[in-house]
Amino acid sequence: MNFDNKHKRSSKVKGALFQTLLRRIPPKQASSHLEDVVDALMDSLFEGEVDILMNKFSAPPNLRCKGWPEAHLEALKASGWLDGDTSPMVLIENQLSWRRWHEEMEEVIKNLKVRAKNTKLLVASISPKTDPINLQGLNTEQKLAVEAIIHQGVLLLSGGPGTGKTSTVVKILQRALEIKPTLKVGLAAPTGKAAARLQASVQKGIQKIQTLPSQSLSEIPCSTLHRWLGASHGSYKKNKNNPLNLDLLVVDEMSMVDIALMKALLEALPHQSQLVLVGDPNQLPPINSGAIWHRLQKNDTRIYFDEGAIHLKKTYRNRGDLASLSNLLCQKELYSFWDKLFKTSKTANIKAHQCKERLIPNLLTTQLRDHLRDLEELTQQLLKILPENLSPSSTTDITIGAEAELILSSIENLMVLCPKKLGFWGVDEVHKSFLGPSFKDNMTDWPQGTPVMCSENQSELGLANGDIGIVIGEGNQRRLLFRVLTESQKLVTRLINPARLKAIEPALAITIHKAQGSEADEVIVLWPEEISEATKENKLSTKQDLYDKRMLYTAITRARDSVDIFIPSVQVRNNPVISKLNG
Repeated sequence: MNFDNKHKRSSKVKGALFQTLLRRIPPKQASSHLEDVVDALMDSLFEGEVDILMNKFSAPPNLRCKGWPEAHLEALKASGWLDGDTSPMVLIENQLSWRRWHEEMEEVIKNLKVRAKNTKLLVASISPKTDPINLQGLNTEQKLAVEAIIHQGVLLLSGGPGTGKTSTVVKILQRALEIKPTLKVGLAAPTGKAAARLQASVQKGIQKIQTLPSQSLSEIPCSTLHRWLGASHGSYKKNKNNPLNLDLLVVDEMSMVDIALMKALLEALPHQSQLVLVGDPNQLPPINSGAIWHRLQKNDTRIYFDEGAIHLKKTYRNRGDLASLSNLLCQKELYSFWDKLFKTSKTANIKAHQCKERLIPNLLTTQLRDHLRDLEELTQQLLKILPENLSPSSTTDITIGAEAELILSSIENLMVLCPKKLGFWGVDEVHKSFLGPSFKDNMTDWPQGTPVMCSENQSELGLANGDIGIVIGEGNQRRLLFRVLTESQKLVTRLINPARLKAIEPALAITIHKAQGSEADEVIVLWPEEISEATKENKLSTKQDLYDKRMLYTAITRARDSVDIFIPSVQVRNNPVISKLNG
């Protein structure tokens, strides 16, 4: 699947890279098959992965040459591009990768394996007097995770939505602080909204704890990884010479962490510090290259972490067809998902809709207009209790928490998701239909109550790329309301002068990638992509199917209550898959 405009630019990048390789590392035997291989590797990088599988099930689209993968492997071996320690590519069994990314990934994995054996920190502090914490209500895997923090330097905690990852993290922290009350602990996530959600979830879990460490737990700082590392202009203030002052760090939403960010974290985190890495292995890889979390979930890697690699399977939320379809995307071929989706009942909490191509669906238009009307009414109510003349300063923290929180939480009543930003049923097309064709040029035309997204990190304002806010006021009184993490790691509601934001865009709809780390009551998914046919004989998903599955899984698991997926009717008329299903 091509998402956003990256792939439109990628063809030029791939062509330029291939020509550069031909000049700098002339192949011993030239072949047009080599250009196919370069294209496939670059497409993989654009999707967050660092390697490709050279087998018949992973044939890339739009190949120039026939004979994948045998002819392409033969051309690679004849080129010399696999020979020696300075070759541009590495082939291990049937897995091909760029040497640079392969070595960086191996370096990170090696670092984590070494850290996993570091068990001195808590073991040295445990004593017969240490009372075990109450694990009542936890399942077997959760209990194993809590106890693993004592003897595992790195803990991999994976699971889907509703499997109790956060409640397990709270118990892990409680156990660690029971053993060593002076432990320096931190919470982190890749984005501001994910960090805010993590902190809110942990605080909610702490309220159920009656024992002494609850006070220490409530004071644990939580922030983005970039803020922990002191990111500034492409570099980090925290490094091996200026390390983080932490004994234990929990990192949530690991599927969003790329290889460069993970390297920076490991460099800044003292070797004796413990790591708890948490995430859903079925979500999309990070936008930047190097899906470290997906690599850690592979069996040949997980085995090194022994009892420190725990997958939570039991689901504690009754999510009906939404849950069963999410599981199908994880366990079966893509065809099975569409099969069951088109057979769900009218009362199911996830449904497919057909609509005319080139038009924004009427149901989406109606629901989004109602949603925006509700948000506008809430902003009007907030304006009544704000000072008549707002401070002209760039930011104003407001103490009317209940009203502001109601607005920000109401944004999560509805989320509209698109696979890409540009083109048919892209994010921009939704915005044009509601805000006009020139919506990018003048934010002053956006009505009050319009959800907005910060699209660049601005630590001085407490904002991170992907944070969602809302338009408040008109004219000189116009402000943007955001929930931000302060320097003291506290969540506050903040009014920000629009002139201070470097990059802001409307968020009536957002890309599925940008939605990671977020949730909403209702989710609407616009799916313009082709639904390819599968056969019973082809049990394995192609690389394209795997990416589509992760895209759909990430989209539908953003929903707390219900999902509506829209598909253009042209696909229904011309697609044998849907024709069979509608039969």
